[in-house]
Amino acid sequence: MKIAAIGECMLEMSSGSLAPDLAKVPALIGYGGDTLNTAVYLARLGSKSSFVTAMGNDNASDWMIAQWEKNGVDTSLVKIDSTKRPGVYHISNDESGERHFIYWRNDAAAKYILDSDAKQQRLTSQLSDFDFIYLSGISLAVIDAASQDRLFAMLQELQINGKKIVFDGNYRPVLWESTDLAQKAFSRAYAISDIALPTIDDESMLYGEADKDAVIDRIRQCGAREIVLKMGAEGCCVDDGITRAMVIGRRVEVVDTTSAGDSFNAAFLHYRSQGESQESAAKKGHILASTVIQHKGAIIAESDMPSFQSI
Repeated sequence: MKIAAIGECMLEMSSGSLAPDLAKVPALIGYGGDTLNTAVYLARLGSKSSFVTAMGNDNASDWMIAQWEKNGVDTSLVKIDSTKRPGVYHISNDESGERHFIYWRNDAAAKYILDSDAKQQRLTSQLSDFDFIYLSGISLAVIDAASQDRLFAMLQELQINGKKIVFDGNYRPVLWESTDLAQKAFSRAYAISDIALPTIDDESMLYGEADKDAVIDRIRQCGAREIVLKMGAEGCCVDDGITRAMVIGRRVEVVDTTSAGDSFNAAFLHYRSQGESQESAAKKGHILASTVIQHKGAIIAESDMPSFQSI
């Protein structure tokens, strides 16, 4: 599988547990981004993954790009914008391992990846060699309305030409001007999704639905062909338009939930693209995600990657 992941990667400052005075807590420097995380895990599993974004002409951008390449991600579609810089975020974890973020990204380079028709035409041509195009709700949220229109036009053209569109419904309310705008953008994305990878908590926040069947039915009515609804420790519900089934997850001691969904998506997509069933690919998604959340950070060490041989 040759897959292009579109999105944003930011410089990460991490201080571990929540603290009232961040100035007294030493920060660790790293990087993170939902679609980038998926691209890294796809590369580790053996897929050919490329990351599509924009970065600045600065030392931090150079360092991040070098790290992605070390992890096997192709960076030939990373645009360098000498007038911009990457975004920055601070992350901390509470006692349950859940994440808390503070962002500084209002003028990040990734916001301008499709801010002209010329950029849209160029990227459409560059993506014509790929099998899958992967994006998330954050990919949509960080660009303006005109760029969103160009993105959807590009995806529709690529889909007509046989490319598969994969959408991860990663919803972050702070990134959207209104719930209405987010709902409209998500509905447009689901309408062209060959594979939709929503999360029950995000869908509940955005649409107010807590019932898994109601969520899946709505997304299918939008037009999604294949749906995998992630439900945390419960597992996931897979639906191919004919059958719908729960795939039970793995309960483990959680250290850090960062990249749980991103890593699940990577394993699911990798094995699904190899011809495995939804259920089999989802089981492997659970194995990778449950391994990742037992470690700090979005990207675990290669030596900690699980084996899928017995599945």
